[in-house]
Amino acid sequence: MNEPSGLSRRGLLASAGAVLAGASLTGCENTTTPVATAEGTGGPGIMGDETAGGPVDAAGIPLARRDYPVTLPRIGDPVKAGAPEKGGELQVYNYADYLNPEVIQAFGKQEGVSVRVTTFQSLDEAFTKLSTGRFQFDVVFTAPDHLPRLVGRRLVQPLNFDLIPNLVKETWPELHSPFYDVGPRYSVPYTLYTTGIGWRNDQIGALDPNALGWEAFWESQALRGKVAVLDDAREALGMALMRRGVSNLNTEDEAALKRASDDLVELNDITRVKVAINGYETLPAGRMTMNHVWSGDMLNAVISYLPEGTSGDVLSYWYQKVGGPVFNDCMCVGVEARKPVMAHRFLNFLLRPDVALTNFTGYVGYQPPITKIDAAALFEQQVLPANLRNCVVTREDYANGNAYLALTAEGRRRWDQAWGAFRNG
Repeated sequence: MNEPSGLSRRGLLASAGAVLAGASLTGCENTTTPVATAEGTGGPGIMGDETAGGPVDAAGIPLARRDYPVTLPRIGDPVKAGAPEKGGELQVYNYADYLNPEVIQAFGKQEGVSVRVTTFQSLDEAFTKLSTGRFQFDVVFTAPDHLPRLVGRRLVQPLNFDLIPNLVKETWPELHSPFYDVGPRYSVPYTLYTTGIGWRNDQIGALDPNALGWEAFWESQALRGKVAVLDDAREALGMALMRRGVSNLNTEDEAALKRASDDLVELNDITRVKVAINGYETLPAGRMTMNHVWSGDMLNAVISYLPEGTSGDVLSYWYQKVGGPVFNDCMCVGVEARKPVMAHRFLNFLLRPDVALTNFTGYVGYQPPITKIDAAALFEQQVLPANLRNCVVTREDYANGNAYLALTAEGRRRWDQAWGAFRNG
């Protein structure tokens, strides 16, 4: 992996020191007073409870929305606090290139355990493989729209927040008890993102995504073979919906979804579009010119993948500021975790400010929702190029952003059908 011109990962971390305000970097254990574990079996609308009156998913869990918070059903009891399970491997299931190897090694050294990361390419792939019952992971990375599916299939376990004090001590207050997991019960936040368009300024020619927005994809004939959309059914179809002015990213309207699928088929005819999630690597390498990406991919591109001698100014990013996706990923403990206490400690470790900063600026490029980390300072100090400043997610952005959320069983079938029509067409 090549380093950006004039700025090694080690140098980036040194320069980013002032981004972390008021946090100890000594590596000592966090001794914050623990957070009380949620009690009871959930509020109105738990699995199988029809009193909520709203739509539910395939497992009977109400569909969480920003204006309709949902308490997920607690299936089983959280693991009791105790000595962590030393030795052997902590099994982690995650996207590729979504954890800093240095962070993994530091945790393993601190805890006397090795960490083995198994990767997936999409959350649908992860859910399908987990559902077979053949895979047991201690830590599972996911997203809020997939969280109720994992709960409904009994693939993750309730968390003991006595073991994750950094959730309340260190993360944004709005994520202490998020609307998609009130309490919370099963998840802690990992990183933030918007979804938009990334491109190479030196290769895109007259095409201007800043002016065209999503329509830029359908005007990219000249870039044939060097354009990609995300390998994610919700994101790719959602992008086609937004291009048509649809603001409801959780629509279950069959006609709208079919039109989105047809539009992606048309896009493929226009530009022979790739379907991938590695824009963080293909754009800086120049193998692709314009990609549908998550904001963190663009910072990851600068931090980890720009060839030597190439400036970060060569990359640009656009996202739909009104109505576009602005959300977070999250972390859970697998239901069959063999090291459940150690898994909780891993989650807590990743929420420690110095660790989160190292993970962010030293490798993944995805901003963590840690109160003490001032991501904007990276650009003010010229640690990262000013032209990518719009990759930062502010608390105001997060509060006002759109999001892909859980669907009814019929709605998911319609999205899957629309995606399949494009992918298999």
